[in-house]
Amino acid sequence: MIKITAGILSGGKSSRMGRDKALLSYGECTFLEHLAGELTDFAQVLVSVDEPERWPNLPYPVVADELHGFGPVEGIYQLLRRAETPYLLVTAIDMQNLTAAFLRGFTACLRPEDRCLALCDGNLLEPLCSIYHKDALPVLERMRREGVRRPRAVFSALPTRYVELSALGYGPEIVRNINTRAEYAALLEQETEQERNR
Repeated sequence: MIKITAGILSGGKSSRMGRDKALLSYGECTFLEHLAGELTDFAQVLVSVDEPERWPNLPYPVVADELHGFGPVEGIYQLLRRAETPYLLVTAIDMQNLTAAFLRGFTACLRPEDRCLALCDGNLLEPLCSIYHKDALPVLERMRREGVRRPRAVFSALPTRYVELSALGYGPEIVRNINTRAEYAALLEQETEQERNR
């Protein structure tokens, strides 16, 4: 079995939400606690942040950005550097529909020869829920130097295999981002509806 580190990207500005998404309530926990709870299958869980002093009591290793305001490329780079395994699964803090079962099915697709395993829905790529090998580090270093901020640029620089969400039995809602207050309200309504149906 291939060992994989899980990394949570939580260093964004959350400008559209108006508050830190990692601390938003979901059920009886926060976004960060909820997502981390779906990552217990992984060899290691790391949390990428832009200001580590704001997170003094996290029960997970914190990985700080060096280039501030550079976006997810910086977070992926720092997480991959810190990972104790050859592979890193990247997840975004606002992907609150992710489940352990879905991630188990996705990571089961990984082969030892894969340098990147990217989730996609047709032509839509999801670089913030994909798997990167440490061979991506030189590519990410070059991207940082050249100011390339789009994580999917890694896929064109390394041998990448694409996995369709539909092949895993899921639709795009599983990787939906919660960016706005309206989307957050809809997520909470979805949670309430699920509770009613249990």
